Amino acid sequence: MNLIDQSLVDETTARVLESCVRVFNGALFGDNEAEHVAVLLEALDPPEGAMVLDAGCGVGEMARLMHEARPDLQFLLVNTSTVQLEHCPEDFDRLHADFHELPVLDGVADVVIFSYAICQSGDWPRVLREAFRVLKPGGKLFVNDMARLDGDNSRFEQILGAHAHTPEQLEAWATEAGFHLDFAIAPEVKVDRMRALMQDDALADELMAGLVPTIWRFESFAGHQRTLHRHKGRAAFQFSGGRDSTAALYALREFWPQIRVYHVDTGDQFPETRAVVAQLEQALAEAGVELVRIVTDVQGNRQEAGYPTDLLPVDNTALGQMVSGAPLRLQGRYDCCAANLMNPLHERMQLDGMTLLIRGQRDDEYATAPTRSGDVLDGFEVLYPLQDWRADNVDTFIAEMGLPVAPFYAAGARRAPECMGCTAWWDEGRAAYMRDRHPNEHKVFIQRMADIRREIDRSMSWLNTETEA
Repeated sequence: MNLIDQSLVDETTARVLESCVRVFNGALFGDNEAEHVAVLLEALDPPEGAMVLDAGCGVGEMARLMHEARPDLQFLLVNTSTVQLEHCPEDFDRLHADFHELPVLDGVADVVIFSYAICQSGDWPRVLREAFRVLKPGGKLFVNDMARLDGDNSRFEQILGAHAHTPEQLEAWATEAGFHLDFAIAPEVKVDRMRALMQDDALADELMAGLVPTIWRFESFAGHQRTLHRHKGRAAFQFSGGRDSTAALYALREFWPQIRVYHVDTGDQFPETRAVVAQLEQALAEAGVELVRIVTDVQGNRQEAGYPTDLLPVDNTALGQMVSGAPLRLQGRYDCCAANLMNPLHERMQLDGMTLLIRGQRDDEYATAPTRSGDVLDGFEVLYPLQDWRADNVDTFIAEMGLPVAPFYAAGARRAPECMGCTAWWDEGRAAYMRDRHPNEHKVFIQRMADIRREIDRSMSWLNTETEA
């Protein structure tokens, strides 16, 4: 994995140190090593008390000088050379390890530095992924090395055991690994140390042609971006058309290209919901994102399994009818929702290889939230962007963003009803809304509710008889 001959490194370390070189960088941005490290530290700008992992630390001189200027910093010096580690400051933590595979726990470092070190790797993407792993969310990756603007690495690798890549290539690999670029700069070189060490101008001209000493600072993804990166190409948003669902989707607006949006149409939606979904579908299309529609047949399900109800008399279940002879078949509300909404949605997401489930669930909707972001539910990690929001936060966000919302809520409904013909979810407040907005459908709804109440009353009479005895 390392391009450089380790035995050669060990062999030449003493000779380099004898020449009064302790910061093993090919170019200095100051007149001496102390000034050079001061430039690096200013660019790095580590947070107070940061734990800094110096990957490929040389003899630890850069870390020593940084710590001298910033005593609050903690350093872990990593090197594959035991010879160089022996020259590192004794009061620093030292680790003999390969930075391609660090024996370090996830998320322990605030900063990872590669200062003329990653150039010795033949697998930069792997090194960057490993740096992402050991960094805390929002942690800094600092690369001080050569940027290749022209030429190739054949002679560079042959003579120096190193690779240099274009800024665009490094930045693409870093993004793939989970970083975004803060900045890239090419400070003025004050000391061309590589040329001095070679003592051969012709060879230096050949090897260094097209190379520019460069500093990059990256930040590792945090928050929702980190979660989406972990499920790259496998993030699914369940969009219902309701207020919370709309707010949650727009709260993730910057990440739409990374999300696949799913919507279930049971064939019995309110036209108000259809209108919201149509507006959202157009907004997604303008962003180059497809709305995946899953169509189910709730009418057919009701004919087979019965109308849904919040109170289910046993005589009206499929098995109960065989005993009681009750003419009206009923099913529990969650059974109906599972059959016509959740199960088809989950099955399609599984078929598509999705691993992250996103929806507009809020904690304040439950006495105790059944799941929270980061939990795993039925094989999917869940992400709830609104889990810490309240209903008034949602209303404010929707108003400020000018987002489409169905008129259910303004009319007093407590939730957006899913299906017009649903006879469950009695706490939604749909009856008054349907009476005022959909009188024909309201008449059918009331008749079905009366039929269900009659069956419930029959069971309640037996319950009353038992409790009064």
